[in-house]
Amino acid sequence: MTTLDANRGAFKRDLRRWRRRSRRVLLARVALPIAMVAVLAAVGGQVAWRTFTAGDRRPADTKAQIRMITPRFYGQSSDGRPFVITARSAVRDEADLKRVFLDAPTLTLGVGSPAPTRSTADRGVYREDTLKLQLFGNVRLDDGAGYRFASNEALVDTRNGNITGETTLQGEGPTGQVQSNAYSVYDKGDRIVFRGGVKTRIDRKTGQAVAE
Repeated sequence: MTTLDANRGAFKRDLRRWRRRSRRVLLARVALPIAMVAVLAAVGGQVAWRTFTAGDRRPADTKAQIRMITPRFYGQSSDGRPFVITARSAVRDEADLKRVFLDAPTLTLGVGSPAPTRSTADRGVYREDTLKLQLFGNVRLDDGAGYRFASNEALVDTRNGNITGETTLQGEGPTGQVQSNAYSVYDKGDRIVFRGGVKTRIDRKTGQAVAE
């Protein structure tokens, strides 16, 4: 082989390497921008998805409720009678901090008096701004004078001691039994009004029950 042939062979090998390198460089120039665009699209899509799904998450999912165990709420009615509300547990409404949900509440009106009025229920809602207590489920009222009443709902205004219920009531006491579709208790329990479907009339020494 002559020197010229050797130079031609080396030139051809160099040319093939140069062409391969040129193809790789060209491929990199095309592939890299495409890869960068794909990465940016993926990142943008992930951010958009997180932003979209964040609107579906409720703050309550990440915020634990604060439960009070055996809470006690004290107050005084307009005529000076003290009252106390107790419960097995309580949870304050995060949307309305003046509203408290009670589990197994007990209301005692006239604490310290000879004949306090006591009301119990399965559940209750107490408003600290209006001092009104709503009772639900197995409501039991005891006026402290031998009269006991049972209903499913009751609204107690602790400011004046009045109790009302737009639900079936069954009661019993020293003078007999009574049943009605609605009821109201006034004057510290001395006056009770039964409404709708009343089956009996009860007269008391300290007041009266009126059938309507």
